[in-house]
Formats: sequence, C-alpha cells, structure tokens
Amino acid sequence: MNRKPIIIGVTIFLLLVLLALLFRSNRRPLDWRETYDEDSRSPYGTFVIHELLQDYYPEHQFRTLSDSIHGQLLYPSNQPANYIFIGEAMYMDSLDMQALLNFVLEGNTALISSRTIPYDLISYLYYDECEDFPWEDYSSAPDSAVHLNFNHRALANDTGFVFKYIKRYREKPYNWQYIESYFFCEEEYSLVELGRMNNSFINFARIKYGDGTFYLHTTPLAFTNISMLEKQSLEYANRVFSHLQPGDIYWDRYSQISERVGRRRNQARNGGERRFSTKSPLQYILSQLALAWAWYLLLTVGVLYLLFRTKRKQRIIPVLERNTNTSLAFLSTIGRLYFLQNNHRQLCLQKTRLFQGFIREHYNLQSREMNDDFIQKLIAISEVSEDLIHKILLMNRNIENSDFVSENTLIEYHLAIDQFYKTCK
Repeated sequence: MNRKPIIIGVTIFLLLVLLALLFRSNRRPLDWRETYDEDSRSPYGTFVIHELLQDYYPEHQFRTLSDSIHGQLLYPSNQPANYIFIGEAMYMDSLDMQALLNFVLEGNTALISSRTIPYDLISYLYYDECEDFPWEDYSSAPDSAVHLNFNHRALANDTGFVFKYIKRYREKPYNWQYIESYFFCEEEYSLVELGRMNNSFINFARIKYGDGTFYLHTTPLAFTNISMLEKQSLEYANRVFSHLQPGDIYWDRYSQISERVGRRRNQARNGGERRFSTKSPLQYILSQLALAWAWYLLLTVGVLYLLFRTKRKQRIIPVLERNTNTSLAFLSTIGRLYFLQNNHRQLCLQKTRLFQGFIREHYNLQSREMNDDFIQKLIAISEVSEDLIHKILLMNRNIENSDFVSENTLIEYHLAIDQFYKTCK
C-alpha cells in the first residue's frame, strides 16, 4: 500500500493547523459592560469625562476618592466645592452619608448620576415634603434610544440630545430610568424639575439641602465613553455640569455598586423585605432528639469529607490571564475625538482601522493587503453586496492617497461602513 499520499495529506493538514494558530487573533473582545470605571476605555467606562472634568475648573483641585468619603470629603470654608458620582448605584454607610449631607449643608454641591438612589439618603432629602406619595425609587421606560433635554431656555436644545444604547456595535433595548412626576410638589424644599427624557419623563432634578444643593440625574449612560465621543453628547454633559459651582471637584469612585444590589438595599430599607419568624428552624431540629442526632451526624460527615478531600486532591494550578489589549477601544475613542478637531482625514483612517479590526475579529481575515482574493472571501463570508465592499475599499484608497478629506466624504465613508455593519452576517 502506497502511504505517500497519506503522509502528504497529514503534513498539509498539520501545516494548516499551525498557520491557523499563528495567525489567530489574540485580542480580547471589547468589554460592553456598564462599569463606569474612570480608568476604563471600554464603551461604558468613564475615562473621557473623568479626563475632561480635571480641567473643568483649572484653578481648582480635582480629587478622586478611592476610599470611604468620610474624612476625605474636605473643603475650604471660604469657597464652595463639588461632589460628583457617576455609576449604576451607590453604597454609603451612616458615616459616609452624614459626611455628604454635612458637605452639602454647608453650601456645597453634589451631583449624583445613577440608575437608583440610596433610600437612606433620599429619606433625608425627600422625607415628607409630598406626604401623599412616599418614595419608591426611580422608575424605568424601555427603549433603544431617548431624547434628553433641559427645561431652562438657555440650556434647552430645539431637537434635544439623542442617546442610544449600543452593544456589540448594534442598538439594543435598554431600561432608561426616570423620576415619577408625582414626587414633585410645590413645597419649598421639594424636588424641582430641571430636565426631561422624551419630553415625558423627568430625568434631571434639583433639591435644596441647607445652604447647598443636590442634583439627581437618572441617566449615567450619557456620561460614558461611547456617549462622550459624540459632539452633541459633549454639549449635553457641559450643560449638566454647568450647574456646578467654581471650586474643587471630588470624584467618588469608592461608593460604586451594581444596580441590582442598590435596589435590593433600597427595598430592605423601605420596609420591602420579607418578614421572617423570629424562631429559627434550627431551634426545632435541635429540640427533637432524633433530628438533633441526625444534624450532628451530617455535620461530622461533612467535616470528615472536607478533611480527606483536601488531602487527596491536587493543588489547583493557577491560570495566567492573557495580556490586556485595549487598542481597539482606544482607537475608537481617539477616532471620535478627531471629529471635534475637524481632522476628517485622521478620523477616516481611524474608522478604517476599526473596520479592519472588525473583519479580523468576526471573520478571522487578515486585511493588511486588500487584494482581489481578500475581497472575494469577504463577500462570501459577510454576505454583503459586492458593490458596497468595492465602494468602501475604493474610498479607503482615495483617503489614504489624499492630504485633505472633506466633511461630505467623511459622512459618505461613515454611512458606507455603517451599512456594512448593519447588513453583514
């Protein structure tokens, strides 16, 4: 039997496997979680707004609170200061909450942008101002995009400011938070409406406390990296933060918790927890002789099992984490910022890099040389029309060979690439 064809076939197969391993992309997928982390360049981190706020009042200090705000939230007695929190929800113990209340009481400003507000804090601010409507936390309205706007004429925009929830490059439904209108009454220290969502739901409010002011904002998504890359979103953020006073700024990163944990704590504080019997089930078990012996036997067997199991089992081998590669997110951030500088050519080149990264990540195609073979493979895998792909590549070559790119060319190039994202498989 001639084994030569078999050997050649196995050799070719092994070479193909080796090449696939060599050219496989090791880039970590983009993190689409809502982290609100000021060090994160992911879409829903707050790196951009954190950097911008550091120069918001250049003559004053900007401080990031990475530990309990009690003892850190200091301010000069002769000038006001500002406290900022952006995240899903916040946790404060009694000392932290009292420190924040005293901070605002003395004439300072606190701006809290979150999807839920601690019940212990709002009980001091809202309390019994509107007796007929006890506080029940923020409500939500599902949608993939919303229009935010202000009530004040000097801040309002004729068309509003559009914000979308995007996950994995596609628009997705999202629960947008708002404050029910019946929480706003005409008492002196009650909530005052400042802004709305979709002209129907209140998402921005003010409440006086002592000589200072609390600002409650229910749409923290508006201040994330992916939102800050849009010019109109930057303008919206600027108008929100115009409510701050000239002075030091304290950025609170320590108090961040998830929305789920925050709402569960609010339900417990608001009397929504289940009422359990004061008598423990274990008391009944121990009161019955047979059940008590069964309980002790179960505990003994469990302890013996753990002792013998730990002796016989091999020590866990630690897993080394892959090197973090956030270049794709960084390119996306920098590319959008070029738009603010009217550097259309650089923005087009950044969009090209993102487009190439998308192709490598989704189709495992190397796009360094966009020859005919690459184009045919891309057409077959993505199922996008050949005309659209040729148009994108032709515009790409023209942009690379040009020293100047007009705004119309930028828009046309963006629409072509966006059409590819929407129609690709």
